[in-house]
Amino acid sequence: FVNRQCKSHCHGPHRPHMHRSHSIHEDKGLPGPYPIVEDPSTCDIVKATQYGMLDRCKELVEAGYDVRQPDKENVTLLHWAAINNRQELVKYYISKGAVVDQLGGDLNSTPLHWAIRQGHLPMVMLLLKCGADPNLIDGEGFSSIHLAVLFQHMPIIAYLIAKGQNIDTADFNGQTPLMLTAQKATGPEPMRFLLKFNPSLNAVDNIQKNTALHWAIASGNTSAVDLLLEAGASLDIKNVKGKTPLDIAYQSQNHFMVYMIQEEEKMRNRRNNRLLKIVEKYELFLMLASFLTFMWAIGYIMDLSSDSWLLKGGLLLSLLFVMSLFVRQLVGLKNLRYLPTAFLLSSVFWMSMTWFFWFLPDIL
Repeated sequence: FVNRQCKSHCHGPHRPHMHRSHSIHEDKGLPGPYPIVEDPSTCDIVKATQYGMLDRCKELVEAGYDVRQPDKENVTLLHWAAINNRQELVKYYISKGAVVDQLGGDLNSTPLHWAIRQGHLPMVMLLLKCGADPNLIDGEGFSSIHLAVLFQHMPIIAYLIAKGQNIDTADFNGQTPLMLTAQKATGPEPMRFLLKFNPSLNAVDNIQKNTALHWAIASGNTSAVDLLLEAGASLDIKNVKGKTPLDIAYQSQNHFMVYMIQEEEKMRNRRNNRLLKIVEKYELFLMLASFLTFMWAIGYIMDLSSDSWLLKGGLLLSLLFVMSLFVRQLVGLKNLRYLPTAFLLSSVFWMSMTWFFWFLPDIL
């Protein structure tokens, strides 16, 4: 839908911003090189609006041009001014009777929708000040906040919420901004940004009955899955096909997401057990202590007086098995990243102790 919007509605000197994070954007269909600016006295009012020629536009309006009149693409002058961020022209056209919420173009959008798609925050602020309704939906069923989320314009999202937009506003299909972010956005920042506004984690859409977590898993959005799990998204809600988030992960054959969800289930089960709660609280300390013990045990086994390498090898394998079992059962997914650090610190500790007690006395 984005290419169609840009092709029809981004003429003149304004070249649409390219949002590479939104997978459906391509250069195909966008305007080519900017046209040469003509003599203002010969420009028609549409081109004058696109270029921001305020005096020429005033001249033509004063000569009788109706600012409400749409062009052959069913687009009004206010749309052209909004998409090209011509703030003075927007003020002028509204003062001359332009309808601020006029629908137009292929996607049946308002000027506010166009400004949001292009990321023009000052224009969004101006249109809202002039009475634009952010709750109106375009031809695809998206309201203002959904468009801001789809195009990942964070400042516009924050401004709309500050102006009273509900973070859980549903689109035509019942999808909330959080669901759209889980499904379409890339990278962790859009999801992390939305979660700051405390959206409903377990709302479901009207058709698939998916939560944001369902959508994130189905879309392979690993960063969104991680953030939703950390925020406490439910693992038990079933969609219209009776599938939980874990079922969707199995279905998509994404082994890493299956592992993430299973680890989250373990952690949540721990919180219902008093002993495991204590283990979780001191998990990092226990991990470091266990690695210190592990390294000491390796040294002890290697220093045994027995000449049987079979015995020593068996003991080392048993020790490795116990350590891996400890890590799998008691170390949560979020603390796995500290394993190399714990291993390094325990190695440095025992090397230091060896040097201090065995080598230093001989040196002194």
